[in-house]
Amino acid sequence: MREEDLDWLCYTTLSRGTGSATIPELARAVGADEEAVAASAARLVHYLLAQQNGERIQLLSAQESLLACQIRYSGDLPLVLENGVVRVKGPDDP
Repeated sequence: MREEDLDWLCYTTLSRGTGSATIPELARAVGADEEAVAASAARLVHYLLAQQNGERIQLLSAQESLLACQIRYSGDLPLVLENGVVRVKGPDDP
Protein backbone atom coordinates (compact mmCIF):
# COMPACT_ATOMS: atom_id res chain seq x y z
CA MET A 1 0.00 0.00 0.00
CA ARG A 2 1.29 3.46 -0.85
CA GLU A 3 2.07 5.81 2.03
CA GLU A 4 -0.62 8.25 0.88
CA ASP A 5 -3.25 5.53 0.87
CA LEU A 6 -2.30 4.36 4.36
CA ASP A 7 -2.33 7.95 5.63
CA TRP A 8 -5.83 8.45 4.22
CA LEU A 9 -7.00 5.14 5.69
CA CYS A 10 -5.61 6.02 9.12
CA TYR A 11 -7.12 9.52 8.99
CA THR A 12 -10.57 8.32 7.94
CA THR A 13 -10.52 5.47 10.46
CA LEU A 14 -9.75 7.94 13.25
CA SER A 15 -12.34 10.43 12.03
CA ARG A 16 -15.10 7.82 11.90
CA GLY A 17 -14.24 6.53 15.38
CA THR A 18 -13.46 8.37 18.58
CA GLY A 19 -10.88 10.64 16.94
CA SER A 20 -7.98 9.13 18.83
CA ALA A 21 -6.27 5.76 19.20
CA THR A 22 -2.99 4.17 20.13
CA ILE A 23 -0.75 2.86 17.36
CA PRO A 24 -1.66 -0.79 18.11
CA GLU A 25 -5.38 0.03 18.13
CA LEU A 26 -5.11 1.91 14.86
CA ALA A 27 -3.00 -0.83 13.27
CA ARG A 28 -5.66 -3.43 14.12
CA ALA A 29 -8.42 -1.17 12.81
CA VAL A 30 -6.77 -0.57 9.44
CA GLY A 31 -5.20 -4.03 9.10
CA ALA A 32 -1.61 -2.85 8.74
CA ASP A 33 1.54 -3.48 10.73
CA GLU A 34 2.34 -1.17 13.64
CA GLU A 35 5.57 0.16 12.13
CA ALA A 36 3.78 1.38 8.98
CA VAL A 37 0.95 2.89 11.05
CA ALA A 38 3.45 4.64 13.34
CA ALA A 39 5.11 6.18 10.27
CA SER A 40 1.70 7.22 8.94
CA ALA A 41 0.78 8.79 12.29
CA ALA A 42 4.06 10.73 12.26
CA ARG A 43 3.20 12.08 8.81
CA LEU A 44 -0.29 13.11 9.99
CA VAL A 45 1.33 14.97 12.89
CA HIS A 46 3.89 16.59 10.57
CA TYR A 47 1.14 17.75 8.20
CA LEU A 48 -0.80 19.28 11.13
CA LEU A 49 -3.74 16.91 10.84
CA ALA A 50 -3.15 15.16 14.17
CA GLN A 51 -1.22 15.47 17.40
CA GLN A 52 0.37 12.90 19.64
CA ASN A 53 -0.65 12.96 23.29
CA GLY A 54 1.42 10.35 25.08
CA GLU A 55 0.57 7.01 23.50
CA ARG A 56 -2.46 8.31 21.59
CA ILE A 57 -2.76 9.86 18.15
CA GLN A 58 -5.57 12.41 18.11
CA LEU A 59 -6.99 14.23 15.12
CA LEU A 60 -6.96 18.02 15.20
CA SER A 61 -10.16 19.91 14.47
CA ALA A 62 -10.19 22.08 11.36
CA GLN A 63 -9.74 25.18 13.51
CA GLU A 64 -6.81 23.66 15.43
CA SER A 65 -5.17 22.56 12.20
CA LEU A 66 -5.49 26.02 10.64
CA LEU A 67 -4.17 27.72 13.76
CA ALA A 68 -1.24 25.30 13.99
CA CYS A 69 -0.44 26.05 10.35
CA GLN A 70 -0.53 29.80 10.97
CA ILE A 71 1.69 29.43 14.03
CA ARG A 72 4.21 27.25 12.20
CA TYR A 73 4.54 29.40 9.09
CA SER A 74 4.08 32.90 10.48
CA GLY A 75 7.34 34.16 11.86
CA ASP A 76 5.79 37.00 13.83
CA LEU A 77 2.77 35.35 15.46
CA PRO A 78 3.43 35.39 19.23
CA LEU A 79 1.41 32.24 19.97
CA VAL A 80 2.15 28.60 20.78
CA LEU A 81 -0.29 25.68 20.52
CA GLU A 82 0.32 23.00 23.18
CA ASN A 83 -2.05 20.06 23.62
CA GLY A 84 -4.96 22.07 22.24
CA VAL A 85 -4.21 25.13 24.37
CA VAL A 86 -3.20 28.42 22.76
CA ARG A 87 -0.83 30.53 24.82
CA VAL A 88 1.45 33.51 24.31
CA LYS A 89 5.07 32.61 23.56
CA GLY A 90 7.38 32.77 26.53
CA PRO A 91 11.06 33.75 26.46
CA ASP A 92 12.13 30.08 26.21
CA ASP A 93 9.86 29.18 23.27
CA PRO A 94 11.39 28.87 19.77
